Amino acid sequence: MRTKVLLPDSGPLFSFVAVPDGLDLLLAAGLPLVLTDYIAWEATRSRSATARAIEAWIAAHPDAIRVVETELGQARIAKERSGTAAKADRRNIGEITVFEALASGDAGEGPFLFLFEEDKFVDPGFYGRHPVHSVTTLGYLVGLERSGLIPDADAVFAAMRANGRAGVKAVALDRPHRGTRDGTDTSWRP
Repeated sequence: MRTKVLLPDSGPLFSFVAVPDGLDLLLAAGLPLVLTDYIAWEATRSRSATARAIEAWIAAHPDAIRVVETELGQARIAKERSGTAAKADRRNIGEITVFEALASGDAGEGPFLFLFEEDKFVDPGFYGRHPVHSVTTLGYLVGLERSGLIPDADAVFAAMRANGRAGVKAVALDRPHRGTRDGTDTSWRP
């Protein structure tokens, strides 16, 4: 089974776009990337130069990146477009849409690699019954370095932090939380 990368929020997109050709690093392991509609919207709604760069990158990789429509995502996007959505109601929408996509089967079969930047994703209970492997941004970069796909994870991470993503934690986590149904590990490195 091929591992799929899932982003439980848009934070990693903003971190990777902060370095030249950084978004391409999300595809460097050769794994398909699955975004929910709300996470794609969250990353592109501002129409800033950064948002437009993310939008263009997603559009340029239709064979590698799939945006999954969710009921909650569509409802929330419609509210935000109409100006009737309270900003406070935005909390955890991305994460909830990911689990909607998993529960409905729209994200495909696991295993899944959750690439995250927030501490709450460290808790194995967050993932429930889903076959997942969790990795922080720095952990992902270290995995790419160990696989010979990039020369220096620390340099890429330092560039992210120097280019507007200073809040990204320097924690390298790369671990399975639940194996697949057949008992295999949820490894992701090529």
